[in-house]
Amino acid sequence: MNRLVLPKKKYKGIKIYCKKCKVDNPKCNHFESFTYKVRVHIPGTQKSVKSKILKSKVYSDAVIEAINFEKYLKSTNYQTIVVDSAEGNDYSVIDSIIKYNHYLNGQSEYAQFKKDVTNEHRKELIRFCKYFAQTLKKNKNIELTRIKDISRQDVSNFYSWADSHYSPKTFNKCMNGVKGFFDFLIDIEEVEMKNPFRKYSRKQIRKTNIDSVTKEEFTAILEAVDAYSPFLVLGGRGERKNMFKPYLKDGFRLFLLTGGRREEIVDLRWSDIYVAVSGVKFFRIQNLKVERSLNIDGLYKYIPINSDLFDLLVEMGYHEKKQTNDYILLPERKVKSKTIMDSLSKSFTHYKNGTGIKKDISLKSLRKTYITWVHQVMQKETGLLTSHSTTKVLESYYIDPQILSVVEKGAVEIKIFGSDSSL
Repeated sequence: MNRLVLPKKKYKGIKIYCKKCKVDNPKCNHFESFTYKVRVHIPGTQKSVKSKILKSKVYSDAVIEAINFEKYLKSTNYQTIVVDSAEGNDYSVIDSIIKYNHYLNGQSEYAQFKKDVTNEHRKELIRFCKYFAQTLKKNKNIELTRIKDISRQDVSNFYSWADSHYSPKTFNKCMNGVKGFFDFLIDIEEVEMKNPFRKYSRKQIRKTNIDSVTKEEFTAILEAVDAYSPFLVLGGRGERKNMFKPYLKDGFRLFLLTGGRREEIVDLRWSDIYVAVSGVKFFRIQNLKVERSLNIDGLYKYIPINSDLFDLLVEMGYHEKKQTNDYILLPERKVKSKTIMDSLSKSFTHYKNGTGIKKDISLKSLRKTYITWVHQVMQKETGLLTSHSTTKVLESYYIDPQILSVVEKGAVEIKIFGSDSSL
């Protein structure tokens, strides 16, 4: 193997490091153990430095790594603690969480590892990691403890904490989230260790039957928006929150008649409506859930616009707004989409309770109701509309003939609540 060399005008701080001798600028002949390393001086100190063994043995690529490492240090105000290791990377507990947060934010040093998750999902995963760190702080200094020194007892302590704080479903999500954190360190950051969360007992989740909504129940909820008190009493102080929003009824009807997920419906635009050669109208929207799970762009789902849905769209301004890029629901919005989603979910439950309905139904039950009635018409083709079975990448303005025929059939034949489904 050729010996690594540094150019005369080398990038500041880069050195050659021998993993076997564990020294900078080695004079040995362990060429196969040579790699590049960078040392960054901390501003405002005399001798304090942060260092990192670089992965690439190509000098130009090592320089890029060094520059990214220096940027990373600046972004964390030089608080990161990177421990030199002859075998892969090694970080403190707190630095590992910082690294993971950067990764989830799409700030990986390497393009092939850039992650695309929603901000809400990132916050949830980091929250689980922080809870883990908090349990460690009772016995260890998380700024100095190496992540690879996490013990089975540390896992046991966190397991007990999560067991006492979460329901079985959230418990499993939490433990799996921290397991994914260690998977990241091992697979992406190449920390030489075994995943301490690789084996643990998951909680059994009792299956509950979330009922679909009947026409009578849905009508009662719509009527409650106008008739029932909009105020929800919070806590023991008697504080009241106004649950009414002028877009609630239209929002509930859009959810029922499209069967979409929250972010899909809240962000629907008039420009998402397409017309087939046959004249059938449908929504063509990004299949965000499948795109994220496969980490790929360009996946779409199709929602047929049947007569009931079209009547609603006409009420909401179809003839004036068609082909514009305005949002269908609350077009002149001054709040984030997430705020509208949460308002719809919480208000649906509030007004459902106001009707006296005891069934375990919520806003997402409208999606189940839609799929239930769609299945009566589409049978085996239901998955092509609900995106449960189709993940084929479609070009812009092109629709697979099979999907198109299903969309056309759905637009003509689907009736939520049966033949007399006017709402």
